[in-house]
Amino acid sequence: MAGQGCVTYPHQVREKVAGKTILVIGSSKSGARKVWDIFIEDKIQVILVANEASNFGADKVDTFIWYDYYAGKSDMEKHADNIIELLGDRVRDIDGCFTFTEDDTPITATVCRKLQLRGFHPDAALTVRSKYKTYEALRSKINNTKYNTEEYSPVSYRIQSEEDMKEAKNIIYPAILKPEHAVSSWGVVTVMSEDDCILQFKRIQKSFEAASHAEPYGKSKVLMERLEGPSYEVDVIIYDGELIAAFVADIGRYLPDKVACTSICIPSSLCEELQDQLKTAAHQCCCKAGLLNGVFNSEFKMTKAGLKLVEINGRTGSYRRCIVYKTTYGVIIWEIAAAIACGIKPYFPSLSTRCFAVGIFLFSKYHGKQFLKEDVKQKLKVLAEAKQIILETRHENVDPQCDEDFLQTFCHLVALNSTGIKGARQELIKIYRDLGFSEEEFDIERLTSLWS
Repeated sequence: MAGQGCVTYPHQVREKVAGKTILVIGSSKSGARKVWDIFIEDKIQVILVANEASNFGADKVDTFIWYDYYAGKSDMEKHADNIIELLGDRVRDIDGCFTFTEDDTPITATVCRKLQLRGFHPDAALTVRSKYKTYEALRSKINNTKYNTEEYSPVSYRIQSEEDMKEAKNIIYPAILKPEHAVSSWGVVTVMSEDDCILQFKRIQKSFEAASHAEPYGKSKVLMERLEGPSYEVDVIIYDGELIAAFVADIGRYLPDKVACTSICIPSSLCEELQDQLKTAAHQCCCKAGLLNGVFNSEFKMTKAGLKLVEINGRTGSYRRCIVYKTTYGVIIWEIAAAIACGIKPYFPSLSTRCFAVGIFLFSKYHGKQFLKEDVKQKLKVLAEAKQIILETRHENVDPQCDEDFLQTFCHLVALNSTGIKGARQELIKIYRDLGFSEEEFDIERLTSLWS
């Protein structure tokens, strides 16, 4: 039974959200360009405020405002006031506000608070923007929720200088060194000793300083215990701290000496009991960090010592994964995020699986050259039109000569099967080989072997 005030998804939710006005903050990249079509289909009026003039959503929204809220690194409160001033009389029409870009969660939370819209506190946004602060929040004894989340927090230290490494007394090598901020696998390395940690710290920082796209990563790093075990993505829907629904996706094996996600399986191959444990952990960790309203993404490792959090993202998960949810469950995460922002509490009477999906990420380094061939593009187009695959490109430009340190994924190739996960995996391998992609550096059999 739906609780009091709940609205059944999808039909009643779509009826309620139609005609609402949403303020979206953040620049839309090419990978999420189709999000705007979802809002158009739902008859949602969108006001987009972005810090970049070049924006894939600018010509698809009702109102576009370009304002650089990162200019001069000045006060977020002041920038929020400036955004509200730029909105003018339109403020009265706004029913909800959210973002789907990680960097923009603090400014979005600040605007929400000032306009008294449903969301979460700016402090929570700043917490989950920092992996170190997130781990600290889970360990905190402050009773801001009823949940004790210390068990999910890995051993970790903030590293801003060589001296900090000497203070990491509880770290057992080999360990993981990674950027404190940002969400890709760039700069995440295994370190074998304190000396190696110092060496890698300097190398990563030098690499960041030389790159044009490294500013969001900052200079601070996190040194943490190396977590052994399979990885899982958990996307949770939370309303006033209550878990409404959650979705678990398996992450495949990694490439040698890399931590970039190579493959994914939806729905999860785990038994229902273990999936429930992941959903509970994700919900409790989000609430402990202060994320009480919205759709959020998290990643966990299932270790011998139990579940350990890798990271929380204070916004909806990857667009490409959300599109797979639409196919496998009939759920569109983006419209749910919009509904919650407007104070609409969704209810899911059924979340049965419609089909099974196993997919891989195509990387410029391993797949770019083959992908650019016209016959390959044509084969992929035919498969997508026949609904045998989901094909979602992230970048229009594919550079096979990309940076060795920064594995750039440009496309998500997902095989679908109506009978089971093994069938979807077999379909994927067959398609991969038929397209002529190399298995020398990207061994698809091994990378997807968790689902054999």
